[in-house]
Formats: sequence, C-alpha cells, structure tokens
Amino acid sequence: MLIKKPPIVVILGHIDHGKTTLLDYIRKTNVALKEAGGITQKIGAYEILFDKEKITFIDTPGHAAFNALRQRGVKVADIGILVIAADDGVKEQTKESLEYLKSANIPYIIALNKIDKKEADPQRVISQLVELDVIPEKWGGQVPLVEISAKTGQGIDELLETIILLRDIYDLKTEIDAPGSGFILESIKDPRRGILASAIVISGKVNYGDILITPTTFCKIKIFEDDLGNKIESALPSKPFLVGNFEDLPLVGEEFNLGKEAEIKEIQQKLKEKETEILKRVVITALPEKETADYLLIARADHIGSLEALENILAQIAQTNNLNLKIIKADLGPVTSDDLNLAKDFDAFIISFNVKNQRQILDEIKNLNLKFIEANVIYEIEERLLSYIFGKGKEEIFKGELEVLATFNQTKGKKTIGGRVLKGKIKLNQKVIILREKEQIGQGKIVSLEKNKVPAEEVSEGELCGLIIETNKEIKEKDIIRAI
Repeated sequence: MLIKKPPIVVILGHIDHGKTTLLDYIRKTNVALKEAGGITQKIGAYEILFDKEKITFIDTPGHAAFNALRQRGVKVADIGILVIAADDGVKEQTKESLEYLKSANIPYIIALNKIDKKEADPQRVISQLVELDVIPEKWGGQVPLVEISAKTGQGIDELLETIILLRDIYDLKTEIDAPGSGFILESIKDPRRGILASAIVISGKVNYGDILITPTTFCKIKIFEDDLGNKIESALPSKPFLVGNFEDLPLVGEEFNLGKEAEIKEIQQKLKEKETEILKRVVITALPEKETADYLLIARADHIGSLEALENILAQIAQTNNLNLKIIKADLGPVTSDDLNLAKDFDAFIISFNVKNQRQILDEIKNLNLKFIEANVIYEIEERLLSYIFGKGKEEIFKGELEVLATFNQTKGKKTIGGRVLKGKIKLNQKVIILREKEQIGQGKIVSLEKNKVPAEEVSEGELCGLIIETNKEIKEKDIIRAI
C-alpha cells in the first residue's frame, strides 16, 4: 500500500548562517553527540511532528554521515532547505550548497534567516540569487522563499508548512507493506552494547527481530531505538532509528534490506573471506628508497571491520582531496613501540581507531612529537587528518571539549567565555581550536580558568567554568572549544 511519505529534509548553507540554530529551534532541545563509551548519542537524523505531519531532518549538512552519503551518490533527502543569512548574503558555501541541491534534483526552499536583525537586507539577497538563476516564487519563479529568524522563531511554522506543501506538490509516496529497506547513517562501536548503526527507512517496514542485511554485514535486531533513545517495535518510512547488534561494522551509506535466517551462513562466509583478504594486507609494505606518496600512514584498529572502515575512509579522503596517501602498515590492537619507530623513521602519521592505547605510548608519542590521530568515531579521523594536511594546526592528542554557553568581554586579543565541559578535561595553558557548526574557525590558548569563581588548573567533564582564551577570533554561544 502506498502512503504519503513523511519528507526527509536536509539543511544546507554557509557556516554561521544559522543552520544549527534553526535545527535546534525546530526540535526545541539539543541532543548531545554520542561517542563510544556510553555517553548520549545522536543518530544523524531526527523526527518531529508538525500539525499532525511527521518530518525527518538529516542532522546538519556538516554531519559526517551526510557528507559520506553525498560522496557515494546516495539520495536520502526528499527536500532541501538552503539557509542564507539576510544580513550577510550569498557566500561561497551557499553556492556550493546550491550546486549540490541542483545536482541532487530535489525540490528546495530558501530560508532567509536572521530577518530580525537591523542589518537584514532581503532584497539584496534576492538579487544575488536571481544572478545565480534562482528565482523565488515571489518574483515569478519556482523556488519558495521564507523569511525566518531561527533565534526568535519568526517564520518557522511557515517554513514547516512549505515542506509539507512541497511533499504534496511532488506527490512523495512510498510503500508501507513491503519488507523495509533504507540506508546506514552511522556506524558505532559501543563497548557495552556491541556494534550498532543508525539508519533510516526509505521504503517498507522494519520490525524488532528482523534480520537486517547490508552488502558487508548483518544483524538480527535486538537493539531497536528511536532518535530519542526510546525502545521501539517497528519503523516505517522516513523513520530514523538505532539498531544492533551487527556481526561486523557496517559502512556508512550502505543500503540495507531485510533477509532470512538462511542467508546468514552465506554472509558469514563472505565475512570470513573478507577477513582473510584484509589480514593479508596487515603487513609492513616494502618501502623504496624514495617514497612518492604525499603522506605515509600507520593504521591501527580494534578489529577487522574497523580496519576496513578506516582503509575505506582514507581512500575516500585521498580521492576527494586529490591526495596520494599510502598506508605503510595496518594492524590490529593498540599502537606499539615498533609503530613509533616506523613513524619516526618515515615521518608517518599514526592513526588509532577504536583502540585504547597505553599511557606510556601516548607519552612517548608526545615526547617524539609524532603526528598522531586517535578517534572512536570514524569520520573524526577525516576531520583531523584534513585539518593537519591543509595547515589548520598540527594535530595533537585530544584532551577535552567544551561548549560555549555565554560570552562576556571580547577584546582584540582575548575572549572571556563561560561554558560546560562536554568530555575529557580542560586545563590552564592548553592550546585549543575553535569549532563552529563542526568547522574549525580559529585557534588559541587558555590563559585563565575558573571553577565556581575560583582559579583552577583543570575542569572535568560535566562541570561549568569560566575562561579567557587568547585569540583574535570572535567566539559565539554554542561554539565548541576543543583542547589538544
């Protein structure tokens, strides 16, 4: 039976034009990022109910899962929203987002944000759009344009109404009675619950106990939760969900279908063959006297599936950014002294995915000033490696992360802020990078730190603090300060 499909929506736009603020306002609550270790997890998409209609949002355009899906050419979103700040106008990332929307061939809406600001100039933005051959409906074109304020909520209901209207105009429908199929949004290695994935249904229905199969792995659904962490019995089209336990790590962007018990043995055999194939690569490559690669890499992971996922993301990084990357060693388990010697001799990156390294090894990495990237979420490796390669600051051992809750005195060279430590520890005199909507915008150093208005040497996860950062970059609420 065909039903009207709850639209899946992606929000695109230039950094700092209000994408995250818009999503936060729509949902009314912020969702904390779920890292390995059992902290709260967002799953890459969420569902809202507006005027008795369901709408699903892919988290943000900067979200690693969405970028990976886009690179694979997977069409997940039904409708796009292009956010443009009315006081800033069309920027380079606006144009890139527009090109994506056109190439994806999906209907989209212009959300003219920050309309409440006195500097807002909607007519100037519309003129810029017309120059790009984007003609708003009000000017006789085909593209809906809604003036909004993600801060005050002005125009948000009209925006949501326009999403539902586009769904009806384009007659988006899907099958509900067939076995469910869809896409993997995230792969998660949870030390308590095993290998999980977040996914979204495109067609049909997925039930608790079903066998969910991708081209590389499978799971009999024993963990089944919605985007709020509630246990569910079924998922219909456009529903995002968390699912487990998988036999091996699924790849982001893989299509899933439902299978039968009889298919499991065949998949297990494929997994065994895949493991044998990958293990053949777990050796040091013989290096010529003069290495021609741009960057050499030593890869470490917790198990075969993780190692393959790591190799896949490195291959994508190389292809997308026109880089010549060469893995000179791949192995399972923690980083060893032999890895350090190899990295030192050949000036190679050490990449550690999903493994717990000994403190002695981490100290030696720091003392030797080696290039080291450690992460428990696969696409953080991409962010950090590219940050290093393209000169946005040398990667060091990750220390902690803080969300900015308030800003105070902002002089040219120093910024006073208040915030909460999200993970790890924040310490006095640490170097930091400043992230806005998951993109690095600057760096600095913590020159003053207070807890409960008393000077402190360090502040731990979950605690509030005040700090002064030595930087010329303006810091805003909801920015992330990452200590390295």
